[in-house]
Amino acid sequence: MTKAIRLSVGLGLALAASVFQEATVHADGSADTTSGSAAAGSGAGTQPTTSEKAGTDESLQNGGDARPWAAGVKESEQKAALQLFHDGNVQLNDALFAKAAEAYKQALIHWDHPAIHYNLALALMNLDQPIEASANFQTAVKFGEAPLQSKDKFDHAKDYILLLDKQVGEVEVTCQKAGTKVSIDGKEMFTAPGTYKGKVRAGKHTIVGTLEGHPTRVDAPYISPGAPFRIELKLYTTAELTRYRRKWEATWMPYAVMGAGVLVGAGGGLVELLASNDYKSYDDRVKACNAMTTGNTGCAKSTELENFKSSGDTKKDVGYVMYGVGAAAVITGAILWAINRPEGYEVRPEDLNVGVVSFTPVVSPSFAGAALTGRF
Repeated sequence: MTKAIRLSVGLGLALAASVFQEATVHADGSADTTSGSAAAGSGAGTQPTTSEKAGTDESLQNGGDARPWAAGVKESEQKAALQLFHDGNVQLNDALFAKAAEAYKQALIHWDHPAIHYNLALALMNLDQPIEASANFQTAVKFGEAPLQSKDKFDHAKDYILLLDKQVGEVEVTCQKAGTKVSIDGKEMFTAPGTYKGKVRAGKHTIVGTLEGHPTRVDAPYISPGAPFRIELKLYTTAELTRYRRKWEATWMPYAVMGAGVLVGAGGGLVELLASNDYKSYDDRVKACNAMTTGNTGCAKSTELENFKSSGDTKKDVGYVMYGVGAAAVITGAILWAINRPEGYEVRPEDLNVGVVSFTPVVSPSFAGAALTGRF
């Protein structure tokens, strides 16, 4: 039997407090911090947003020639990107986040500049897209502070990444059954064999594997932030998922009852044969007696003759009874066999994947440990 077991393993570490700094960014670009207690890996909270504004006169062309982020980008492309960048900044400051994000994405086509990624990430945060926002912040800090023209922005980006990581989990899905189409939340990721690794928002997700001739495999795990979730989708045919059970394990019983019935019926045949012998003996003696008698008087009754006839009648009756008992036993055995035939039923694919354990770190203000969840 598969049982779900959740086990908290203490690391023997008492924490006085777990304090993190969250940046609160104001319209003027300044930032202060708020201290708070949090358990690491405690799950997704409220989606962080930002009120940070963009400078209307920001330049993307600072740094002279020592700009690795500008290598190979023509001046005309840089100017086109700068115009779209400024358009996006106006829309960002007017809280038109979707339009701002689109302008920044168009600008990146012309010039893959870290500052554009930074402002695009600000828009995406307000559009409740933590995965994309985090990825753009990470790209924004790739070349350090210089392309952002501000140490504050560089520091803010790193703070934003930490905040957004609390909203994002990592998932790794593997499937080796060739031809299986694997999707997450309705979006097809790959066709097996293969593996998909990526980030998803923390929370419950639906992972589906479909293959013709196989029952669809569906898993709906809760994916926690910061703790990688790994799963191998194994698809089985209906035959592989079919198990059989009987009403009782004594499969020999119906055959034993039918065998006993056959033996009783055979015994009835033997008794009836003996009855026939008695009848034959009776007839033979009556014929002999009649041959010895003169006239038409016939053979006189005698105890010996009556005993032969009575014995034959009794044995014949016993034979019929034994036939009936034997037939009833055979029918009963056949009924028992029919009742105890194997009945097919399907098990779930998850029930075949015993021994799977997931590991999640647990940290609170007074305890550090890990949660192990599995089926054994």
